[in-house]
Amino acid sequence: MSQERLDIVAVGLTGGIGAGKSTALALFAEMGAVTMSADALVHELYRQSGPVALIAEHFGPGVVDSEGHVDRVRLAEAVRGRRDELRWLEELTHPLVAEEMARRMNQAPDGSVVVCEVPLLVEAGFEALFDLIVTVEATPHARRRRSVHQFDLDQFTEFEALQASSKRRVQASDLVFFNDGSLDDLRGFIRSAHERAVALLKEGQ
Repeated sequence: MSQERLDIVAVGLTGGIGAGKSTALALFAEMGAVTMSADALVHELYRQSGPVALIAEHFGPGVVDSEGHVDRVRLAEAVRGRRDELRWLEELTHPLVAEEMARRMNQAPDGSVVVCEVPLLVEAGFEALFDLIVTVEATPHARRRRSVHQFDLDQFTEFEALQASSKRRVQASDLVFFNDGSLDDLRGFIRSAHERAVALLKEGQ
């Protein structure tokens, strides 16, 4: 585990596109967990001069907006269908995100359950950052329905192909929930996952 403290428990939350990860993260927060999102950390990176300069040098100034920040829509177009370019971007951002997650985990108050939502947790090899890995999955139909406001079908299919399979995520996880039922069902699972994390915390004390 990369975070060095023994007085917190780090939970990695992952799952497929549209499976309900963000809702699960909000439920963890309701139960008192400290929460963070890898996507939000990437958004912060895209506003920092160092990463912005490297990305602009590689992809050209057109991916930078008038405020000097990386435009995520333009960047997505620059890497779309180009696995080598996506790999370059991931090799830049993944270590920076892991470093920032570990830094924030180590700043959490004593006795915290810290939950990090990381869509590409398995793909990025972030497993060692966490004491407990939780996956929220759902059927393809349910995930497409939930994602319709973000992606069209072609985009959904393309982004899904870039992620680890559901089977691979499940195999890498300690707790798995298939989110095809009600919000109360998901809440019940998150409550049990939070209780598991609290138990781990007590074991380490």
